[in-house]
Amino acid sequence: MSLSIQHLVNTLTLLSAWTGFKEKEINCLGVLPGDIGSALFTMARLRCEGGEQPVNMYVMESHPETLARHVLLMSIVFDEDLGPRECTELFLEIYGNAMLRKQTSAYLMGKIEALVRWLTNGETELAPIIDVSLLKSKQRDALESVFKSWHEEVLCDMLEWREVRIRTLYGERFDYRKNLIDWDWSMSINEWAGVIHTRLFQQWRHTGCAFEIRDSKYPQPNRTLASYAEGREKGYAKLKRGYWGDIQQSPYWSFGVYADEPKLFKKRSHQFVKTCQHIAEYNIYSILHALRTGERYKMPPEDDEITGRSFWSGLSERATAKLDEIPEEEATAADRLDTLGGGAATTGSKVAPKKFKIFLLQGNNIVGLEGKKRFAGLFNMVWLSSFAATDLRPSLASLLQEQAHVVAERGDFLLGLDRNDRKAFNKRQLQLAAAIGLQHRPGLSDRHLLNPSNVQVPFNHFTFERETAAQAAAIFAAEAAAKGGNGSDGSLQGLLEASNTDERPTEEQLQQHALQKDASPEAEPSTESALACGTSSIVVISGGAAELDSRPAKEEQKPKAGPCGICAITGLPAKYKDPKTGLPYANIEAFKQLRLREAGSEVQAQAEEIPAAPLDAQVEKPHETVHEDRGKDGEEEDELPLFMRKKKGWGLGGAALY
Repeated sequence: MSLSIQHLVNTLTLLSAWTGFKEKEINCLGVLPGDIGSALFTMARLRCEGGEQPVNMYVMESHPETLARHVLLMSIVFDEDLGPRECTELFLEIYGNAMLRKQTSAYLMGKIEALVRWLTNGETELAPIIDVSLLKSKQRDALESVFKSWHEEVLCDMLEWREVRIRTLYGERFDYRKNLIDWDWSMSINEWAGVIHTRLFQQWRHTGCAFEIRDSKYPQPNRTLASYAEGREKGYAKLKRGYWGDIQQSPYWSFGVYADEPKLFKKRSHQFVKTCQHIAEYNIYSILHALRTGERYKMPPEDDEITGRSFWSGLSERATAKLDEIPEEEATAADRLDTLGGGAATTGSKVAPKKFKIFLLQGNNIVGLEGKKRFAGLFNMVWLSSFAATDLRPSLASLLQEQAHVVAERGDFLLGLDRNDRKAFNKRQLQLAAAIGLQHRPGLSDRHLLNPSNVQVPFNHFTFERETAAQAAAIFAAEAAAKGGNGSDGSLQGLLEASNTDERPTEEQLQQHALQKDASPEAEPSTESALACGTSSIVVISGGAAELDSRPAKEEQKPKAGPCGICAITGLPAKYKDPKTGLPYANIEAFKQLRLREAGSEVQAQAEEIPAAPLDAQVEKPHETVHEDRGKDGEEEDELPLFMRKKKGWGLGGAALY
C-alpha cells in the first residue's frame, strides 16, 4: 500500500484542465497510484456537476493483487444490497485493516464468485464501469487467480507475515518500537497532518488495524492484502507469498486527512475535536451520497460536535431519540446513516457518471505503452506516484497531448527518508522533468493545502508543450554535457549513474599524436595533455535545435580538472584518488592501469635488490604460487574502493518491499 493522496488534487487539476478540452474526450493515466481513491473522488465530483464530457481513466499497477483490490473496493461502493453505513464500514475495513470481522470475511467470500463472473463473462454492476480489454490473457488469468486465492482454504497467516516485516524494519530496536513510532508521529506526522491522532497511528503500527468498527473483534485475516514478491532466499530466486504492504505510512493519508467540510477540522484546547477516522468515514459516505443523489452531501448543523472514535458516535443522541419512536422492526431494517440528512432514508441506485470508464493496465512503468498507436498522444493528464519517479523519461512525451498536465508526487511525506533525502528526491524529480522539457508550475501546487495545517499537498505540477519541450530538453542536454553529465537520458537511472561513453582517445589519434611528436621534437606535451588533444564534441544550440559539431579541439585548450585533478592515465577529469599511490584516476580502467604499473615497479625494484638464487631454488612451486596469487587478489580486492567491490546478493527474508 503506497502513500497515495493523489485524489486531493487529481479532481481539481482534472477539472481545471477542461478549460482547454471542453469539447474533447478527457484521458487520464495514473501510474502506480496504489489505491482507487482518485477514481472515486473524481466520479463523485462529476456526478454532482452532471457533465456530459467523456472521461477515461487508465490505472496502471505493477501487481495483479493491487488491481484485484481496486475492483473489489469498487464493487463494494456499487453494491445495492448494502446500506450507506454498512457500505462505508466494509470499505474502510477491507481497505485499511490487516484483520477483519467474521461478517466482513463472510462478505468477502461471497464476493469472489461475482468478481470471477465479472472478469470472465462481463456480468455484475461493474461491467459498464471497469474495462479489462487492455489486459493480456495471461494478466487476466493472474487476476482470476488472485480472486480465488481469497478463499478460506488458502493459507493466510497475516499476523505472522506482518510481524516478520516489522521485525525486519526495526531490527535490533524492535523492543523499543513504541518509542520509534512516537518519534515518527511527533517529528513528522504531527507537523504534516495533526488530525491523524497519535493513538490511532500507534494502534495501526502495532496491530495493523486502522479503522476500528463498533468495538468488534477481528479474528479473520484480510486476505486481499496477501501478495507475492520476487526475491532471493538461500541463493535461489523465488516468489514468496506474504504481506508486502505498507507498514510505515498508514492508510489514513488516502481518505483521512482532507475533506471539503471545515467543521471536521475544528480545534478545542489546541486539539482536534475529530480524528482521521471521522474524516475517512465522512469522505466515503459523501461519495456514496453523491453517486446516489447527484448532490453534494452537507453535514446537518446538529452534527457539528461529533465525539468518540467513530463518525457515527456523535449521532447517537439525535439518531437514538428518533429511532426510539420507530417500531423495532423498522429500526433494525433501516440504516441509521440514511437519516443523516434530517429526513427519510435516501432512495435510488448508485449511478456512475455518464461516459465515465476505468481501464486497467498492468506494468512496472510506461515503457510498455511506448510505441503503441493506441496510446500515442492520447493523455490529457498523467499523475505519477512516488514509485513512478523513473517514468519522467523521454518516452513520456510521446504519450502526452498538447497542453497536457503532469502531476508527480513528491517525497515530502515519506517516513522512510530523512529531510535531506526528501530534498534530494524533490530536486531530482524537477531535474528529470526539465530533462524532457516539462514546464514546472509551482503556482498550482500553492493552491492546494491540507486544511487546517496549511501544509502544501506534496505534488509537483507540470505542463507540456511539444515545441517548448523540445527546446527545453535541448538546452538541458547542453548544460548537462557542459557539466560532464549525461543530459541526453531523462530517466532516473540515466541521471544518477555516470556516463558510459568511452572518452579515451582512439588508436588513430594516438598514432597521429606520435607522428606530430616526431615531427616537432621541441614540443613534448605530457601524456595527460597528449591524450586530451583528440576530437571534442561540442553541442551547439541554433534555432532551438541541438546540433552535434565535431571539430578538433584547440591546442591551448586544457582539460578541466576534476575534484582530484587530472587522471594520470587518461588525462580526463579525475573523480577519485588511489590511496596507495596517491595518483588521481577517472574510472575503473584507469585504476587498474595504475595498480598494474605499481605492481610492475615493485617487482622490478625487488629484482634489482635481491641477488640471483641458485637454479634449483628458482624452481616454481605450484602450491606456493597459487597461495601467493590468492593473497594478491585478496589484497587488491580489499583495497578497491567501496563502490567497485562486488555486492553480495540480497536475501528475500522479511525485507520490506514498498
